[in-house]
Amino acid sequence: MMKKVIKKLLAALLAVAMVCAMAVPAFAGTEGDITKWHSFSAFQIFTGDVTGNEIKDFKISNVEWGSNIADDAAAFLDQLKSADTIGPLFANANSARDVLEVISQWHDSDANSIAFARFVCHYLYPDANAKPKPAVEGGGGSDHIHFDKAGYYLVVDTTPFNHGDFDHAYNSFLLMVTRDNWNVPITPKAEKPSVKKEVFDNFDNQDGTSTGVFGSSADHAINEKFQFKLTATLPASTDHAYDYYDTYAVCFKDTLSEGITYDGPDSVVIKSNNNTHDTTIDPSKYTIDTKNLENQNYFEVNIHDVKACAKDAGFDLNDGATITFTYTAHLNEKATVNTTSGPTDNKNSVQLQYSNNPRPGDYWGTTPKSEVYVFTYQLNNTKYHDDDNPNNVLAGAGFRLYSNKDCTEEQEIKLKKNTTDGTYSPYFGTDAGDEMFSDEHGQFNVKGLDAGTYYLKETNPPKDYSACANKEIVISATHDGNHVSLSGNLSTTIINKKDGGITLPSTGGIGTTIFYVVGGGLMVAAIVLLVTKKRMENK
Repeated sequence: MMKKVIKKLLAALLAVAMVCAMAVPAFAGTEGDITKWHSFSAFQIFTGDVTGNEIKDFKISNVEWGSNIADDAAAFLDQLKSADTIGPLFANANSARDVLEVISQWHDSDANSIAFARFVCHYLYPDANAKPKPAVEGGGGSDHIHFDKAGYYLVVDTTPFNHGDFDHAYNSFLLMVTRDNWNVPITPKAEKPSVKKEVFDNFDNQDGTSTGVFGSSADHAINEKFQFKLTATLPASTDHAYDYYDTYAVCFKDTLSEGITYDGPDSVVIKSNNNTHDTTIDPSKYTIDTKNLENQNYFEVNIHDVKACAKDAGFDLNDGATITFTYTAHLNEKATVNTTSGPTDNKNSVQLQYSNNPRPGDYWGTTPKSEVYVFTYQLNNTKYHDDDNPNNVLAGAGFRLYSNKDCTEEQEIKLKKNTTDGTYSPYFGTDAGDEMFSDEHGQFNVKGLDAGTYYLKETNPPKDYSACANKEIVISATHDGNHVSLSGNLSTTIINKKDGGITLPSTGGIGTTIFYVVGGGLMVAAIVLLVTKKRMENK
């Protein structure tokens, strides 16, 4: 009977060893990184006599409790019998041999094997402050662990990562059988979660409709509402790495510039990387923390257990998942405004914080930042009379801005005057917009326009002046990351003429001289006539 148990145990432990030895998280560092950064602790669960020259040939006999269990094997058994999912399987176990009889029934990639590894880890690390003494220390400059004693071990990644280390992550713990004086290679995976931030950029079509796409930059008018999209990608794990976690959490840590105002969430959805169907995450499964928005322009979206969200959506998180959070925002009066080509301070970024260690406690990994940029533009206008001489600036001229050539009321770009600097900015409320008036310097500037074609109409010319013709204004912008190339007429001049004024033809000085001569002759004739008339009356 014992031989059969041992034979089954061998097969089971080899299966567990093969699957668990590769069950590193889909978010671990690269294979080359492990030699430089990672250190490991191995805890002996069972000991015995192991023979064979390769893992696949290892055989174990004379099994007893290992050094990390033997001192309190009774407590280990009690907790094992109460463990989630697998506890009932050990209801009749009273010894190491009994536990092995249960384990021997499991097969390659069995969820029970992973659950057992998770239980052992929780037993050794009951909380984040626990510091159990390992049977073997390894790593820290080596991609192998050397075992002096044979047995069945739990290997735990104990690397002391620095804060802000974006390139590395903890490996999942793993189970393995090894003989004495044996070097065991540790082979982590290269994948880890990533995050991307995008901003919606709309563009007008010739038919009057508006479409757009999400990308790394955009231009918008001040007070115009638009969307940001945050996308977290969790890679698939063929080694069931996510199963080693009791819960797996992610947190979007989003920072806006002071020129952008957060308006509120739109949606939080999840989908498997194997399909395109989006499933809305139940609001009870996440929180949006906005308490730091006012002072730091920073907020968080915490999804407490992505494993549960994936299950609700009908898939296993080990298939990989994409989580998308969209929200609405707008540029405010503090937004950086471009009048020339160049960069902008309207930068926005996100980092993804994610569960990074299956051990108990709050262990977080953090991705590098993903950044986007939002541009907006200023139109500078100057009003003159007669010509664009600096001495001819004209105050008190009223204007409105339109998006169509006919300058119809329904196509007016409604504006409100900024009390701080006297400029005018787009307004999207229901009230009527403000009419723009040129100041004592002839200026009336529009701050915060989207790229596009506009039409400036003089709606209230100054007294004694005629309204000028409608003026077409084109703002053309090409942005690449944090740089925009501008073309068009962002500075305009508008010239008025006096009402009733007649422009006389002129072909040079002779023309003017003729008028002077004729005019002078008429004046002389009038004087002679008047004198002659007076003399006749005196006779």
